[in-house]
Amino acid sequence: MTPFLYRLAQHFYNRYKNTLHEHTFVFPGRRAGIFFQKYLTDISGKPLFSPTILTIQELFEILSPYQPGDRIGMLVTLYNEYAAISRSDESFDDFLYWGEMLLDDFNDVDKYLIDAEQLFRNVQDLKSLEADMSYLSEQQIKAIRNFWEHFMPAEGNDTKKKFQETWQILFKLYTAFRNTLHEKEYAYEGMLFREVAERTNAKEKMHLPFNDIVFVGLNALTPAETVLLEYLKNRGVADFYWDYDSPFVSDKQNKASYWMTNNLWRFPSHSSIEECVKSETPEKEKQTIELIGVPSAVGQAKQAGTILSQLIASGALDPEEAIHTAIILPDENLLLPVLYAIPQDIKKINVTMGYGLSHSSIASLIEHLADLQRNLRKSKDETAFYYRCVLAILHHPLITISAKNEAEFLKKHITDNNRMVITESEIPDHPLLQLIFKPLIRWEEIAQYLQSVLIFIYNRLTEEKNSKENNKEPDNQTHSGDLEREFIVQYYKSVTRLQETLAEVKTLSVDTYFRLLKQVVQHLSVPFSGEPLSGLQIMGVLETRVLDFENLILLSMNEGVFPLKKSTGSFIPFTLRKGFGLPTYEHQESTYAYHFYRLISRAKRIFMLYDTRTEELQTGEVSRYFYQLKYLYNNYFDINERVLTYDVSAPDNSPITMAKTPQVLRKLDAFKAGGDKYLSASLINRYITCPLQFYFSALEELSTKEEVQESVEAEIFGILYHSLMEKIYRRFIGKTVTPDTLTALAKNDAYLTELIEKAFAEHYFKDKDHPQPLQGQHFLIGEILRSYVKQTLESDKQFAPFRYIGAEYKFNSIYRVADHLSVNFKGSIDRIDQIEDGYRIIDYKTGSGTTNFKDIAQLFDSSKSNRPEHILQVFVYALFFAKENPNHTIFPALYYLRSIFNNFNPSITVNKQKIADISCFFDEFTEHFNACLQEIFDENIPFTQTKQEKNCQWCTFKEVCGR
Repeated sequence: MTPFLYRLAQHFYNRYKNTLHEHTFVFPGRRAGIFFQKYLTDISGKPLFSPTILTIQELFEILSPYQPGDRIGMLVTLYNEYAAISRSDESFDDFLYWGEMLLDDFNDVDKYLIDAEQLFRNVQDLKSLEADMSYLSEQQIKAIRNFWEHFMPAEGNDTKKKFQETWQILFKLYTAFRNTLHEKEYAYEGMLFREVAERTNAKEKMHLPFNDIVFVGLNALTPAETVLLEYLKNRGVADFYWDYDSPFVSDKQNKASYWMTNNLWRFPSHSSIEECVKSETPEKEKQTIELIGVPSAVGQAKQAGTILSQLIASGALDPEEAIHTAIILPDENLLLPVLYAIPQDIKKINVTMGYGLSHSSIASLIEHLADLQRNLRKSKDETAFYYRCVLAILHHPLITISAKNEAEFLKKHITDNNRMVITESEIPDHPLLQLIFKPLIRWEEIAQYLQSVLIFIYNRLTEEKNSKENNKEPDNQTHSGDLEREFIVQYYKSVTRLQETLAEVKTLSVDTYFRLLKQVVQHLSVPFSGEPLSGLQIMGVLETRVLDFENLILLSMNEGVFPLKKSTGSFIPFTLRKGFGLPTYEHQESTYAYHFYRLISRAKRIFMLYDTRTEELQTGEVSRYFYQLKYLYNNYFDINERVLTYDVSAPDNSPITMAKTPQVLRKLDAFKAGGDKYLSASLINRYITCPLQFYFSALEELSTKEEVQESVEAEIFGILYHSLMEKIYRRFIGKTVTPDTLTALAKNDAYLTELIEKAFAEHYFKDKDHPQPLQGQHFLIGEILRSYVKQTLESDKQFAPFRYIGAEYKFNSIYRVADHLSVNFKGSIDRIDQIEDGYRIIDYKTGSGTTNFKDIAQLFDSSKSNRPEHILQVFVYALFFAKENPNHTIFPALYYLRSIFNNFNPSITVNKQKIADISCFFDEFTEHFNACLQEIFDENIPFTQTKQEKNCQWCTFKEVCGR
């Protein structure tokens, strides 16, 4: 395989040798020029003066008096002109979105040399319009007429009328905008191109800083470019060489050939580059294509590494000189995964695309800072920050490096106190955190704010680097630290440049400033150091123009990614774009087709990787290009298809058991008499449900990570309800409660509101001393609590009058199980009432459940997923209450809030018979209870998983067990 640029270099060297430096070569991109120079060096075998190398954009810049303008600065200028012409009070924030579209549209209008007055005119008379468009074809005029007939403002159609009113000012805006830029001697790219083209059309004698110019590998020429090339051709100083040798590109049925015929006809080459090149024996061997489906984006990168290793092993790739192998990334987000996947045998790597600043760690931190400022709150006359934004910043690695201890303290403070907003006074006294957590009211403050943060982090990274160097500590991430500091420097420059650009803007929101900064950063990248003319080439699609490789690995060969399916916003509707000859999606498709087919035309081995996943917007569909190769050009290729699959089937997990080793037994001893831990009714229920769950929670003390409760979850709801009932009945301790008392309590809404606000302050907001009126969702939850409390009071009337004994009755005692075993046991009874001579033991449950059971054995039956565990819990409470208060009648009750509105009776029943005295069941209950406790402490019985997998559905340790 002889690359196109090599043949071109050989051709010109053979013809011009030592005078080659008098030529100027123009390429689509810089990378092609670098390779061309390399080939010249290889062919000559000696030093020689290089010809001038330019890109097509650089050529226009040389010939134009204008300087390329900064995009943000041009948007500001465009806004000022718009405000003056339309006399609108629209803010820059609102203008920005469609201002960007207008800038792109003006760019297209100029590159394609469109008569802007005709395009943006106020259409009133279609006949006069057609008369002015004699230079357009009938098909174009028909498309334009159809559009305007549809958009002529019908009576009462405000939308169409508004469209026409807006359309009327566009030509004035276009003209004024260009005039202002002309005065400043700046231009957007299209304006710069048009200026050069119009001067050539006017037969102006331009000064050319070259005598002979060669255009190489161009394809999709705009009218402005075409005019310049015609001008240079007519002056006899231009030559043209097109990379159209490929049978795919020259196939007129292929979209890749869209511009071929016209370009070859208008701009023929002076000579064939084959004349001075030794003829090659035609290769009979077919090109090989291997299509590989991978169900992962990162998996594609890893597979690319595997392919490279296979090429090295087969001798198709020299790891010391891999310049003939390229990895192409239509999705540039895969750059870092690809770099990590490259085999260590390959020492030299050249990344032509750089690493986008927007993907850096500092960029993500700035995004978090922007979110922080967008979500400012007010709390207690202080500025407050939304906890999610605060936590995102505190978890960021750059903050962890710079303020680790203070960040950890603040995170713990937020979770421990359930702080949904954090005030300025709660921020720890650390210089970086004090810099970050301050409100920005005006956009003019943002630049200094960001610069201060960037300087601090940069200095901290520098200190860490110097410390490691001074202490001679091994640092495997030295280069990543240096790269991060380079990102910070580039970000600092971007902030400074944006601030200077926006100097003329009078009004701007903080949010819009951050959006503009993000837009600036999106177009910046930090180049990787590498060998540009040796080693493995990693590049984006546009960097491949005019380059050829023997081994190609193309990632993301998915439809919609390559070719890219991206609709760009435009103020010019499709029909008008088509009618006036402006670029549409058809141009984009033809351009991508040319890049693809030209790229693969000289490769020997082509590997195409695509993502097979079908989730969210991903279809898992292979690019249309592969199907075209498979069904239209299959005579040229040996094609192999395969899909990589991963075994994701659930393995047959062996049951997990935890033997009672000496270490486990020591942990169990802590629950025995004399130890410092206690069993409870809930732990006993947990053991019966799943012994392994008991082990994880009671012995290993594992639990879910505590998080901020932004909404009132079931657990918090239950705590609030318990607190309300305790506070309502507190003043009646030892007193008789009558039906009239309960009615009065239910009607006293002001009192209930006060109690609800206090309960929220203590248990939800974690700020007991500052109750406040509830708002929004919290108000609604408060009203739901009020309804439950009132219905509970109504339900209590069926037992009134009764004597209220107390709430949250706590017991803490040693329970003798057997001669050799006594355990610590504790609990808290929600409420105790005295009715006549008996005591009612009450337990509140926020969910639903049963108050009836079959027999005592059912309470301890671990084989049932619907075991009445709440009844067992109230039995345990009654048992220990009876031990402390003997010779009393005790009957249990369960208040299920979800059932309390349905004529609910809270009394516990056995076989639907109300329990009048629970002590009748104590002997049998104690027998089962003691057996359960002995099993827990039996060293020969391990902790095992439950056999009832329904019990695992909501278990905290479900993933640990693999259930």
